Amino acid sequence: MTFMKVAELLAQIVPIREEEILPSTALTKERGVEPLDLVKLIIACEKKFKIIIHDEDVHQFKCVGDIVNYIDGHLEEGTTELALHDETQRRAWFYE
Repeated sequence: MTFMKVAELLAQIVPIREEEILPSTALTKERGVEPLDLVKLIIACEKKFKIIIHDEDVHQFKCVGDIVNYIDGHLEEGTTELALHDETQRRAWFYE
């Protein structure tokens, strides 16, 4: 279920058909995912799942499955919090 939601969000951000997205789909420029797209995906996931994805953890996301596992881990732990960062703050962080 988490995977399907993340795949849907990714398909809305980058030109990849949702049906083509797998857990192993790389989050790279070669796959059409620019750095700003990743920021948008992270923000969308935070809003959708009502969690905070810590900035220092974003660098470990190499594929869609990494994001799904991260989200599932936080949902299982019950550590959901509404994300407080707005998109402008996240963009600033990403380009520092």
